[in-house]
Amino acid sequence: MSEKDSADHLRLTQLLEDAKALNLPMFPDQQKKWLAESPFAQEIKLILANHPEYYNEVRAVVGDVFPKPKS
Repeated sequence: MSEKDSADHLRLTQLLEDAKALNLPMFPDQQKKWLAESPFAQEIKLILANHPEYYNEVRAVVGDVFPKPKS
């Protein structure tokens, strides 16, 4: 794993901790709004676009909120 990959993974882990606390009590329609508007969600989406291999980890933490990135 390169230094950038490691930094991205560390940042993703931090973002997921914050997202988990916010997302668990949300209904699906609230999750969709959060996904579209939240800076946390946008950053997670960006990391997933660069590292689709992290998708299963994201899904394990916050569920199916994020669409599966194209590999």
